[in-house]
Order: sequence, then C-alpha cells, then structure tokens
Amino acid sequence: MRLRPFPYICGPQFDFDPPGERLAFCLPKSLQEASRFFLDAIGGGEGELVILDLASGSHRTIPVPAGLGTLSPLWSPDGSMIAVAVTDGSFIHPAIVHAETGETTILVERNLDLPGTRHFFQWLDDRTLACDLTLGNRPTLWLDVEKRGAVASIAAWRKAWGGRETTASRLTSAQPAVQWGVSDIATIDVHTGACRIFARDGELPEALRRFADREGAAFPPRCVGEGAPVPAESVELAIDRQRWQTLYLARSDDATRVLRLANGAVTTVFETDAHLAHVLPSPMQLLPFSTREGRPETLRLILPPSHRPGDRHPAVVWVYPGMSVTDELMHRQNRLNQPGMFNLHLLAARGVAVIVPGMATDTLQAQGRELADCLAGSVVPAVDAAVRAGFVDRDHVHVAGHSLGGWATLVLLAKTDLFRSGIAMAATSNLLSFSDDVRMRDGAVCQDDHQAMMQDNYGLQGPPWEMPDRYVRNSPLFSVEAISAPVLLLHGDQDYVEIAQSEQMFSALRALGKKAELVRYWGEPHVLESPANIMDAWGRITAWLEASSAAALPGRS
Repeated sequence: MRLRPFPYICGPQFDFDPPGERLAFCLPKSLQEASRFFLDAIGGGEGELVILDLASGSHRTIPVPAGLGTLSPLWSPDGSMIAVAVTDGSFIHPAIVHAETGETTILVERNLDLPGTRHFFQWLDDRTLACDLTLGNRPTLWLDVEKRGAVASIAAWRKAWGGRETTASRLTSAQPAVQWGVSDIATIDVHTGACRIFARDGELPEALRRFADREGAAFPPRCVGEGAPVPAESVELAIDRQRWQTLYLARSDDATRVLRLANGAVTTVFETDAHLAHVLPSPMQLLPFSTREGRPETLRLILPPSHRPGDRHPAVVWVYPGMSVTDELMHRQNRLNQPGMFNLHLLAARGVAVIVPGMATDTLQAQGRELADCLAGSVVPAVDAAVRAGFVDRDHVHVAGHSLGGWATLVLLAKTDLFRSGIAMAATSNLLSFSDDVRMRDGAVCQDDHQAMMQDNYGLQGPPWEMPDRYVRNSPLFSVEAISAPVLLLHGDQDYVEIAQSEQMFSALRALGKKAELVRYWGEPHVLESPANIMDAWGRITAWLEASSAAALPGRS
C-alpha cells in the first residue's frame, strides 16, 4: 500500500531538460496516500511534478492547482516551460508549467487522448505544442473506463425508481463499434492558448506527421537483465543521447531508486519506498524442470522469509499460460517491491512457498493441441521439481491465478487431483457465453473484439457456432464434475470478464455439493483497485490457505 506505482501507459514520466542539467518527473502517490482510486491507467492521477538539479541533487515540488495531478512532463526547447497533462480524475487537459515560477496554465479545456508509452506532446518550437485530443472532447477512453458503467447504472437506476423517465438503452446490429485510438491532432500556442485542429486522415504538415507517427517504448517494459552497470531489475526511463546519460528505475528489495548512468558512472538521483529496507525479503531461486513433453523449462520459487534448510512448506502454484520466468520482461509479481494487487511475497510472508512455473504453450498449440490440454504438462512437473528439491510439502499444494490464470486454475482443478484447493480470480469458466458480451462497460457502445480475444487468449479460431465442441472442451464449467478440490472465486462486478463467469462456476459447484466460495467485489474492475478491497482479498486468500493447510504451517497446527 505504501509503494509508488510509476505508470507506464500514460506517457513517459521523466524528461531531461535541453542542457541535460535538470530532470522533470511526475511522482505518483501510493495507495496509502491517494485520495482517489480506479485510475490505474494513469497511476492514480495525483502525480506531483518534481524538478531535480542533477549537479546538486536538490529537488523541488511544483505546487500545481489543488485537486490536480500531473503526467508525462516534456521540457520546451528553451528550457523555460514544461508541458504536462493535468487531471482531476474526470478529465485530462494539456497544460504548461513555468520552470522558474511554478505557475501552471491549462492551455485548453479539451481532453487529451491517452498515448500509451508515447509522449502526450511534442514541441514544434518554443511556443507551439502538438498533442492528440479526443474527438468531440469525449472523455478520455481509458481514464475512467473501469467505473463508467457503474456511474451510468446508478444514474439510470435512479431514473427508473423515479418512474418518470425511461431507461431504455438500445443497441442495434447496424451501429458502429467502439473506436480505439481515434483522435484529432492539435497545435496549441502556449502564449495565447490558440488551438488549431487537424484531421488525422487529412493533409498534415511534415512536423505534425512526425508527431502522429512518433514511437513509444516497448510494453510491457523490459528489465536490463544481468551484466548491465545498473541492477538487473532496472527499467530504462529516459535517454539524453547528446550527453550519453540514461535514467533507470530500479525496484530493488530495499527501495525504489531513479538511477543515472553518465560517463560510465551510476548515481542515485532520487529514492523512495525506503521503508522496504526494514522488510525481511523472501529468498528466491530458479529451478530447472522438464515438461511431460521433454521440453526444458524453469520455475521461480519464492520461499518464506523464515525458511531454513530442510523446511518443507505448503505452496501455491501461481499459473498463467504463456508465462516465462527467464525472459527480461518486468515480472512485477516476483518482486518484493511490487505495488498494487499482485505481490506474491504476501503469501511467502505467511509461510507459504510460491511456485511460478514457465508455461510456454505456443509450440504445443502449433502442433494442434488445445490450450486446456497444454497446462498440466508444465505445472505438474514443476510441482514435482519443487518437491524433489526439498522445499514443498506435496500434500499441501494449492493453485491460483488471475484472469487467464484464473481460467487455467479451474482447468487444472478439473484435469488433476494434485491440488488441495484452487483460488481463481477474475476467471472465465464458460467460453460459450464469454464470447457474446458486446457491451462497452456502460452498455451504450458496442464492443466487437471478444472473438479476437478468443483467438489470442484461447486459440479458438472461430465463433462458437462453428466449433462448439472446442469451446466446450476449453470451458472448465463443462468439466465441473471432475473438480474435487475446494474452490475460492474472487471477482469484481465491473470486470470486463463479466462476473457471470464466476457465478456460473459457483452455481455448478454448489449444485454438485462441492465446497466453493464466491466473493463479489462491488464496483471493482478486472484488477482490484480499492485499498480496502485489496486488503480484504488478501485476508480471505490467506485465511483460505490457512484453513486448508493449517497442519503444514508453522505455529498453526
């Protein structure tokens, strides 16, 4: 709760000034400090703008207007101003901050389009700024998408209860689907506020064409890996190619640091999350294993901080199809320094080992195997390897996952009796019904990309009416009779993976007299964002594990 998130999909958050002497960056608030939530796409939307002098190390926080947070700073060519996106959680507007005085000016009350890993802005000269604005000043699509449906529902319910206004919401097969990434290009004179709009598909001046075609950093971000002059877990933030200096964010076990590599030397220019230095880290190691098909794989093992040689622990296998634990993607859930919902060290802190197996499935699917048949061949040998290595009590192994990992959890429970229980979060269970949801959160816009999701996530190359048997075979709901272990289901009712997926599985388990529990989190999206609900979920998960494996946990038998 006290860790700062540093978002990656709302523009770069760090920028060198033109001489390479100062650094502007946006410092997000932790969940513990935050006053507004459900804005994960923009890191909470309460970022403070900080200017840091690289020579002296001194920094100052710019006092932007009350209620506003800043995103994605970009210095002007003359170094006198910083372009920033400002937000109160309901809008994102372009603004400038005068570097010396700290005066903040909103340039135009139009919504910026969320740029992903690209910059919001580009300076065309010392007074002209280019940016992307939403069509018709619509709300920024991903700004409040996780709560937009709930807000619309509340308003509609009140109308219905009043009995004087209709609440009919009509969809037709002829209406267009939601449009992604469609926006106007604008230039703004930062001195006068004059704003000129250019159609993206029209003739653009060369400078604006370069802006429209700008590239962003890779996502998910990649760690630098072993052998670099900065810690292996570091992620590149910004480069000053003229002066051969690079910034990195290192989420280490004792703190989060902004590191500067210049002239071959690494220095810490900013540090936060220092409370981690007082947290006992969990030992981690990589173990090799072979899949049932004979393919070499690797698992990551997170052990309790109190682990001693010879100890065998109850374990949770954290599953996600396609997972690799040896590539350079930033595996956030493996770090002690991981903000938000998924920090697997919370399990280790309660005496439970965590097994994260490599689960490559591409080769098997290319050979004609269905995804549901590709999971146990990696997961079961991974558990065997952890048991053989002397770390895990085979009689107390549980399986857990979120999203596609939640689906995999249910599939594995139906295909093997290895697990003492399963914990499925935001899981699909019935792919036949999951493919038919056309709502875009609030029910007023069609979303037609579920079939693409069926193909990308589950390898289903067509709609259910063309291949009903494949949909059924890959839907754990239709194998529910084979599930013997207790199941804990956690689901947000505003999830785009509709909560009916967990409700159907719970109803089936209940009808069969099997032990199951469904926890609905009102107002929550795909990943829990309320601090109270995150704490509640982890409390329920640990209580569930302790109830199932009390005899194997130290001091709880």
